Amino acid sequence: MPFSLGVGAVALGGFAILPFTDLLPGRAAAALLVLGLIVGLLTLSARDACSVLTWLLVLLFLVPQPFVLVGPLKSVGSPAGLVALGALAIWAASRVLGLIEAPELHPVRWALLGFSVAALASYGAGLTRDLTTGEAASMDRVVFQHLAFLGVGLLAVDGLGSRERITTLLQRLVLLGGVAAFIGILEFVFSGFDFRSLMLLPGLTTSAELDSYSRSGFDRIAAGASHPIEFSVVTAALVPPAMHFVIHAQSGRWKYWLALIALLAAVPMSISRSGFLTLAVGVVFYAAVLTNRGRFNVLVLGVIGLGVFRAMVPGLLGTVRSLFRDADTDPSISGRTEDYAAIPSLMQDHWWIGRGTGTFVPDVYFFLDNQYLATLLQGGLVGLVAFVSLHVVGLGVARGVRRRGTDAALRSEGQALAATIAAVGVASLFYDAFSFRQSAFLLMLVVGCAGALWSIVRDLPKVHDDHIREQEPDLEPERNHAPV
Repeated sequence: MPFSLGVGAVALGGFAILPFTDLLPGRAAAALLVLGLIVGLLTLSARDACSVLTWLLVLLFLVPQPFVLVGPLKSVGSPAGLVALGALAIWAASRVLGLIEAPELHPVRWALLGFSVAALASYGAGLTRDLTTGEAASMDRVVFQHLAFLGVGLLAVDGLGSRERITTLLQRLVLLGGVAAFIGILEFVFSGFDFRSLMLLPGLTTSAELDSYSRSGFDRIAAGASHPIEFSVVTAALVPPAMHFVIHAQSGRWKYWLALIALLAAVPMSISRSGFLTLAVGVVFYAAVLTNRGRFNVLVLGVIGLGVFRAMVPGLLGTVRSLFRDADTDPSISGRTEDYAAIPSLMQDHWWIGRGTGTFVPDVYFFLDNQYLATLLQGGLVGLVAFVSLHVVGLGVARGVRRRGTDAALRSEGQALAATIAAVGVASLFYDAFSFRQSAFLLMLVVGCAGALWSIVRDLPKVHDDHIREQEPDLEPERNHAPV
């Protein structure tokens, strides 16, 4: 572990030095790929995907996502994105040198391959038509973004290896999400606290204008996310894994209680319908692994929590309630749905492989706030099928972990991953999930972790539902499960 962390420090140092070299813009992409290969080779001896992905999570949650490294890379120079590209180099080199024993014909790897082939076909489709300057620049930029997504998913599914390292990574994910949620709470409570200004360190600059958001007199929080919607979806999607560790953590359970409380408290502070929808889907999915008593406990604790929150922040829950009650007359919703009428004409002659990955630029066209429609426009029906398949396969392997798990903790972990995948998938109907790093990386990481756990249990027989229910816990600490 210390060696892995040292290598991570070397990698981050290399990324920090890169922008200060006198590179021409045309050579920046080649330099980035060479650097990723060097970092990958340096990290091979550690063979610890958990440490690499932990560095990624630290940068993802604690460095505001609009920040990039100074230099020619511009929006490609996101610290988290560069580590994700390094993760892809590590995975590729490890597979070539035989340092990773990856199971054959893994469904998650096939889903990622289909996702990549669809994106490549879409990129080719974009080259066949006249592109605006903004479309062409966006298409090239999204290529690196897509490679970063692949790096996270592939290193997680093939590199984590053991149940212990998978669980450790998920624990760190929950705790870092809790820290990000706490930062958001500080922003809400103290109007003078600006996390973005605090984190604008030497060597960093902004790739976009740093806007502030408010609704009905309340400031909307974002912490390190690019937008309050992204913040709300990510914090809400982390609630099921947090609930899992509250029940099943062998030690330090209080840390996961604090993280869970922070995540739940931060969701309404973003004042986003998407966040509440994500939370509802995630909790309902995870509740399937609880007994009736456990579900009742969740309901009671939820009601108590709402009462306490209402007393501490008067008016906020009423504002959130009005978002749903007045949805039919909300101009932001009606404006989006009116824009949907233009989609058929835009899709003319582009139904199969789309208009080109990354080419639907809001500044040129309009905001969709629907990742499925954005995927259809850019990748056509082929891209949409690949995008949906990624979610379906992720859900399938996560549910497979629950059905084949040898103890209640493992089954709960699988169901928690399924809940997060389902929650992010549903939320993608209401915002451009893959336009934001935190939500896109979260989905890839969770799908990869679900696939890694499935690799461990894939040859075990399925457990009958009745037998599962007999062993499922309430919302109480479990004391006799097998060690992780």
